[in-house]
Amino acid sequence: MRKHGLPGISARNTAMMEAITDLPPIVVSDIFGMHPHTAYAWAQYAQNGWAEYLEAAQATEDVQV
Repeated sequence: MRKHGLPGISARNTAMMEAITDLPPIVVSDIFGMHPHTAYAWAQYAQNGWAEYLEAAQATEDVQV
């Protein structure tokens, strides 16, 4: 990619984020050479639902009060 003047790291990160939303984490870990647990964590962050985020945010608010 560098040979053609394309930014490698941003393209790789974009491809990874697109892949993590469409492919199982184990496949993403093989494609991008990351640990399966890391790919699973990224998949959790990239999920479409907000339920877990809202639950965690509420739990944090309860602790701070």
